[in-house]
Amino acid sequence: MSYVALYRTYRPQNFTDMSGQEVIVKTIQNAVKNNKIGHAYVFSGPRGTGKTSLAKIFAKAINCSNPIDGDPCNTCDACINANSNAASDIIEIDGASNNGVDEIRDLRDKVKYLPSVGKYKVYIIDEVHMLTTGAFNALLKTLEEPPSHVIFILATTEVHKIPATILSRCQRFDFKNIEIPNIIKRLEHVVKEEKIEIEGEAISLIAKNARGGLRDALSLLDQAISFSDGKITTKDVNDIVGAVSKEDLVNLLELINSRNITEALELTHSFINQGKEEERLINDLIYTLRDLLLTKVNYQEDEIFNNLKRSLNVNKIYHFLDILIKAQNNMKFSVQKQIHLEIAIIEMIEHEDVRQIDLSSNVLELRAEIEKLKSGVSIKQVKKNETKRPLILPENIENVLYEATNQDKDYLIKIISNSKTDKQYLEMAENLLKDTEVVAVSLNSAILTTNNLLVANELMQIEMQKFVLEIFNQETNKFNSYYVILNKDWEIVRSRYVELFKNGQKRPKIGEYDFKIYEVVKQEVNTKKENGSVALAKEYFGEDIVKIKE
Repeated sequence: MSYVALYRTYRPQNFTDMSGQEVIVKTIQNAVKNNKIGHAYVFSGPRGTGKTSLAKIFAKAINCSNPIDGDPCNTCDACINANSNAASDIIEIDGASNNGVDEIRDLRDKVKYLPSVGKYKVYIIDEVHMLTTGAFNALLKTLEEPPSHVIFILATTEVHKIPATILSRCQRFDFKNIEIPNIIKRLEHVVKEEKIEIEGEAISLIAKNARGGLRDALSLLDQAISFSDGKITTKDVNDIVGAVSKEDLVNLLELINSRNITEALELTHSFINQGKEEERLINDLIYTLRDLLLTKVNYQEDEIFNNLKRSLNVNKIYHFLDILIKAQNNMKFSVQKQIHLEIAIIEMIEHEDVRQIDLSSNVLELRAEIEKLKSGVSIKQVKKNETKRPLILPENIENVLYEATNQDKDYLIKIISNSKTDKQYLEMAENLLKDTEVVAVSLNSAILTTNNLLVANELMQIEMQKFVLEIFNQETNKFNSYYVILNKDWEIVRSRYVELFKNGQKRPKIGEYDFKIYEVVKQEVNTKKENGSVALAKEYFGEDIVKIKE
């Protein structure tokens, strides 16, 4: 028996086999299950997204003798005939080659005859937009009021070419490109069934190059099987589709970023000499920069971008994308595509805007270094007179700000405002918290501010932290730390953090900073043991205010 292409071998046979289009599939399946079947449907969308496959499954399901939850059983005579394309009641018509008035008139004359085996006679007209105006007019009346045993399914990739009078008489379903994870899942199933050796990255590469079409993906897999000698590799797939490997694209971007025009152009010419198309190369560079941008904003991780991630700032990526997209548009109207590619690469290296972006980046780095120096001087001056351990470090504040949410902030404010403990040892902590304001809260930590340095220092002492965290964790045990700083310090570090964020740093570093909150090493002065609450009250309010009644 002659070889059958994979996309034909693995054409879906029931609704559950369909990849993607979940909403459309569920709607059609429920229509079959509840016997609410319309007389005319339009399936529109890109090629290879399942329009004809779903039409065949639909036609088979409504004529099935033993449907299972709306799905065809694939065992009755009607299903077997449909699967072998021998069903006389399912008529497939190619709209491109049968687009005249005479063909449609012939169809119109035949629809009145009853189905020979099943309950319905189903007409599937593929590429229906190719019909002439006269053919559409001939179809119009029949489509509006067909016999009760006839169903029309019109499939098209260009729905805008179908007259509104036809569309208004049909239920319309717009198919979308199939998402890459769904394509990968189907390819993995085919590879497993066919016992094909293939790299996991190669499957992902085929799925990406299919551009949302599952039929295109299976056709590429068919080509890769024929091309490879044994196991299919990513190199095999790149050679088939005329693409450049991700490693080579990253290498080219590194040369561009390091302003090495000679080697960047030589590498580009080597790609072209290998048969890579200029338009494809531009397109691959755009997608590579897009992936790099996503790693820069911490949306995804990819080790291959580690060097570029550190050296290429966000503004420069945006500028590179603008240049490449402009070159891509110009290529569409030019026969000198290589020139546009070479100009784009030179522009990415030598353009005045690129120099300005580099200068701005250097200025930001210099400002950050100056801030560090300023903070360093402040800390050194304190350390001359203080040997106490700081209880708050800049990175503590940075971590909370990076993960802070309004929801967590509102939750902690509610906990503090509603706190009314009956435990005597928590009363002092509650009273001190009344002099603070919650300004930022992450999943397990918080920043509070106060105008009173004594309050901040006391709340940050190790023993007091245990009491405060017990108050914070009354309902859930989510908080494991908090930081109390002065309002004026909060304004400084917050504005510094926001400015760095606006300038492209996705996880800003505020630099060294002295919050003036230190661990207090208490020395025993009196030999007489004093109540802990009394000692704390004296330290906070002063011994001249606190009066003890015996």
